[in-house]
Amino acid sequence: MKNHYNKSPIIGYTGKNSLLAKSFIKDYNHKFIFKCYSGNINHHTKLVKWFKNNLDINIFINFAAITSPFYCNKNKDEALLTNFKSVVNILNIIQNNDLNDFNYFLTLSSSHVFKKSFNKLNEKSIKKPSNFYGLTKLKLENYILRNSKKFRFKIGIARIFNYYNHGKKRGFFINDIIDKLKNSDRIIQFNNTNTYRDFISMKNINTALYKLISLRLANDFNICSGQKIYLPNIIDVLNKKFKNKKIIFDKKRLPGLIGSNIKLKRKGWKIKKNNFLNELFK
Repeated sequence: MKNHYNKSPIIGYTGKNSLLAKSFIKDYNHKFIFKCYSGNINHHTKLVKWFKNNLDINIFINFAAITSPFYCNKNKDEALLTNFKSVVNILNIIQNNDLNDFNYFLTLSSSHVFKKSFNKLNEKSIKKPSNFYGLTKLKLENYILRNSKKFRFKIGIARIFNYYNHGKKRGFFINDIIDKLKNSDRIIQFNNTNTYRDFISMKNINTALYKLISLRLANDFNICSGQKIYLPNIIDVLNKKFKNKKIIFDKKRLPGLIGSNIKLKRKGWKIKKNNFLNELFK
């Protein structure tokens, strides 16, 4: 990375409890100085004060979000505020403050913005979310892509596909499957799983974010493996690991979420290929 400063670039970020944030900082704390806004991003006054006290930041990454589709659907006002309105608010705070050496803003988005398909999804594929979480992310994407020219700094969108972080948070496919397999039922029916998804490792997410930051890449980029994984295969692996119950799958084939990562690869990103099913329990 070309260093425009006398010292390591300073990155401000939100989402102190985000596993993505923790993973990225762990891998790149030798290249950047990190400063965390540890408060709620919906508190405008606290945000303004934080930025006034941190005028030396060069880059800002928004990791903060409500990511559970279940929670977003139950708390729509909060989800829209956190995932869309407050991020726009941060952009405007940065724009209106005297951060002389600030040049790049990166926010995270999700494959949930896309209309599910039997084909690979690139950055120009149809956006039609199937849940409210995806809708909040799409609103943010649309705002950035339509208004980016009015800001004096570049803005990037990292659209991340599925990943497994070994956490226990509800609303993530693998975590929810593990919970269901651990119940007392001897026979379990799985519906709406006869489809494919794209899973990417945390390590590859980190290198993709680093590439976006290094080149100050503007607009939207898919962060995905580009490989499809059959969801029943994941369930079978998890079942053998935990309970080995009798599993029944529905037969109706459904469109999935498989990404194309060609746009970011053309910028020099090199993805390390892994067998996701082999890596699942490492």
